[in-house]
Amino acid sequence: MADGTLIALISLAVTFLFIIGVPIFLVIGFWVAGVSLVIDVTLANLGVTLFEGLSFFGLLALPLFIMTGDLINAAGIAKRLSDFAYSCLGFVRGGLGM
Repeated sequence: MADGTLIALISLAVTFLFIIGVPIFLVIGFWVAGVSLVIDVTLANLGVTLFEGLSFFGLLALPLFIMTGDLINAAGIAKRLSDFAYSCLGFVRGGLGM
């Protein structure tokens, strides 16, 4: 079976696991196990290969952005910020789309 077809099947299986509600750590583990079979990495080098792939700055920015948004929401800053924006632009027609 071609590598592209196998990766597509693994991706479909992972999507199905997400849909039926399997915990995320199990889904990611299944995905890593499936892809490690496709890219033919030895078990000794698997950790290094995964770390090199995941240490890309672009992949780190998204989870940190989500964590920052959750922190802002939990601290109540988001509500105060939206209230301030509404007080500044709320009277303008179409001024604030909230």
